Amino acid sequence: MFVSKKHLPRRTFLRGTGTALALPLLDAMVPALTAERLTDAAPVRRLGFIYFPLGVDRDRWRPGSEGSDYEASEALAPLAAHRDKFVVLTGLSSDPDRSKAGFHDRAMASFMTGCEPTQGKVHVGISVDQVAARTLGKETQFASLELTTEETGNLPGPVFKTATNPLPFEKNPRFVFERLFGEGGRIDPEAARRRDASDQSALDAVSDRIAELKAELGTDDRRKLDQYFESIRDVERRIDVAMNRPPPALPPTERPPGIPDSWVDHVKLMFDLQTLAIQADLTRVWTFLYGREASSMKFPHLDISMGHHEISHHNFEKYKLDALAKINVNQSELLSYFLTKLDALKEGNTTLLDHSLIMYGSSLSVPTSHSQRDLPILLIGGAAGRVAGGRHVVFPGDTTPLTNLYLTMLDKVGVPTEKLGDSTGMLNRVEV
Repeated sequence: MFVSKKHLPRRTFLRGTGTALALPLLDAMVPALTAERLTDAAPVRRLGFIYFPLGVDRDRWRPGSEGSDYEASEALAPLAAHRDKFVVLTGLSSDPDRSKAGFHDRAMASFMTGCEPTQGKVHVGISVDQVAARTLGKETQFASLELTTEETGNLPGPVFKTATNPLPFEKNPRFVFERLFGEGGRIDPEAARRRDASDQSALDAVSDRIAELKAELGTDDRRKLDQYFESIRDVERRIDVAMNRPPPALPPTERPPGIPDSWVDHVKLMFDLQTLAIQADLTRVWTFLYGREASSMKFPHLDISMGHHEISHHNFEKYKLDALAKINVNQSELLSYFLTKLDALKEGNTTLLDHSLIMYGSSLSVPTSHSQRDLPILLIGGAAGRVAGGRHVVFPGDTTPLTNLYLTMLDKVGVPTEKLGDSTGMLNRVEV
């Protein structure tokens, strides 16, 4: 299968029964010691979007000062270890028609498109991720991934392949895993049943080929493979635990098998799947929703009994603002978990995080008024050395379109775009 002293194709797969296992970037995939040139001069760039619903307690989200010496806010404190790898952006807005009152349908439709929804039918515009997927998706098995922890409900998610085609989001980790590692991107039901019957994992199905491959690799590549395979094993184990646990006393539609009981565990598992997908270069574009727009999710692990939507209509009452602030901190803690994983995975002389560019934010700022102005936004990662972190950048007023950030992000990952929704031009303050 592998010939000693010859480089491996970048798109090498280990194939077994019902399984096609993609591999992470290895030194052996780059001939004549050009790994450094590949990852520095012509690196793989990735574009991610992570959405959290229902805004923030702005006073506890926004840093108190601008520039590189800003004091981290309460909501951003859990991200301290990654401070040098993200930019806090204040003053960006997603409100194409300012004559209209803000509401959830407008917020979600325009968040990644910069377009107003047409009343009475789905007609918005292509979303930023799908613009990127048209180019970056040509090199990967999946043009893009859309993941969530909740059904999007009556409102479409923020991803639109065309003006009239919102893409569905998957919330079940088992289905995501099977999609990623099933043969050719398809689930083989019979093969899956055979694997389950013998308690085999995706790795077991290709174990002989793994042994052959490792025999041909150097020390660093074997270490990368061990790290990658260990992550797959862990994800499979956690999915199996969730599937085999007795179902809670809830309708199956609300808590189907394969989804952890804990929202925190669910988010972490979905982050682990995203890490595997980009580590194996199965996709370079992805969108993940912490929850749906207007979510009524509850947070018992934070000792909060109210639903998220109820909390968001706080009318500036302190006890609701306190609850919203606790949720915002928890959201940042989970984001830190993901960034830590990406930053621990080496790719050339840097890391997966350094080669990624991720927007983290919400479609609302002050949720009690459904405001889409002055949104809470982070720009994370370095886009392979093209973005400088460690700063708080403030755009005066609330007139700068969020889509201007998207034009900038697209340019940084090699997909220059002249116009997206209500954009007026690229931002010039996120450069290295």
